[in-house]
Amino acid sequence: MNKTKLNTFESHLKSKLRDKRFADGYTVEKAKVDIAHKIAELRHEKKISQVVLAKRLKVSQQFISQLESAEGQNMTLETLSRIADSLGFGLKITFPKEPGVVVA
Repeated sequence: MNKTKLNTFESHLKSKLRDKRFADGYTVEKAKVDIAHKIAELRHEKKISQVVLAKRLKVSQQFISQLESAEGQNMTLETLSRIADSLGFGLKITFPKEPGVVVA
């Protein structure tokens, strides 16, 4: 994407984020995408496939694929905890003072 298009997109997004309803929805969807990317990143770090992770969790590979593409509707705290545990990580949830969602 060239710089002009990126600047146009960023300025459009900034404008849309002034609308509270849009901003709230964007924040939730961005958090889902960030969590999905983090799950995939940690799985790659451990060098395991979606199939292996699915077997550890006793779910289908499609379920893992949906979670990692932010399409899954079952991203509960229990699911996140089970994923973290099966990858050898803990799960930490914080409430930062800044508005919005941060996934570290």
